[in-house]
Amino acid sequence: MRNKLRIFMAYLLFAALLALIPIGIARHMLSVSREDAFVPDKPNYLAHQYPPKGKAELTAKLSQLLDKDMHEMEDVPRVYLTRLPDILPNIPNANEKKRLFMSAMLPIILRSNELIIADRGRLLTLRDKIEQKNDLSGAENDWLTRTAKKYRVKLDKIPSVQSIDALLYKIDVVPVSLAIAQAAIETGWGTSKFAQQCNALFGQWTWDQNDDGCVPGAREEGKTHRIKKFNYLLDSVSSYMTNLNRHASYAELRRRRAELREHSLILTGAALAPALLEYSERGTDYVNDLLSIINYNELGGLDNAALATNSTS
Repeated sequence: MRNKLRIFMAYLLFAALLALIPIGIARHMLSVSREDAFVPDKPNYLAHQYPPKGKAELTAKLSQLLDKDMHEMEDVPRVYLTRLPDILPNIPNANEKKRLFMSAMLPIILRSNELIIADRGRLLTLRDKIEQKNDLSGAENDWLTRTAKKYRVKLDKIPSVQSIDALLYKIDVVPVSLAIAQAAIETGWGTSKFAQQCNALFGQWTWDQNDDGCVPGAREEGKTHRIKKFNYLLDSVSSYMTNLNRHASYAELRRRRAELREHSLILTGAALAPALLEYSERGTDYVNDLLSIINYNELGGLDNAALATNSTS
């Protein structure tokens, strides 16, 4: 009887541990993603969902996306998949493949832009504080220093309005249509090995041995670069946007975007795509492909899409 009781208690303890381990991992991801990750306008990895194995297993919210016209989405469900559906490479119908790919990508791209907007809001708050001759707190200075380092902006010894403006110039959103078109080209609408196995949506290279990476099959002898690997699709999209917002090769994109803002014009993928001549060795041909994908698939309407107000529980 005692042995049975001990076995039963051990079983309960084991079951409790199994229940706690995923929560513990998720909380750890939350704690390291940003310093204030539990604030509602920051990434919530607990809301991430694994992609369905088949159409019959689609979540209700993802089905809602698939059943609607993608070009009229105003309240996109906050469903952030951890990886792309593995059925994508096996879908014979091109339109269905594209639709599922866009359904997976749209909430994540909007979320990444939402985080950029949150950072812009924080910068504007600091700018007002500086204009009013108020000192920044230690936490505010630390955040500003980290942000400036991330976006490769040189700060004045005493933070100034000019420093904040330099950051605001770089930290801005990327149109949804442009992000989807680039991801479609780089991944073959989500079917490539790197997209499926490494969450590599934009083919970013890394030479840092500390980064997780996937070795390209056709890498030339003597080359050491790898395709950067990400744990979450959201991390891949955020890294891509950071790259566009800080790399010297995309200065023209930032200049064009700032000009559109100055004239209160809508930021669209079609307007910014011509500034990406240096994104690919193919140059003009690459830009033409981007514009063709945006126009043929009518992606421009997605530039007006917005996430639903309520979060996924």
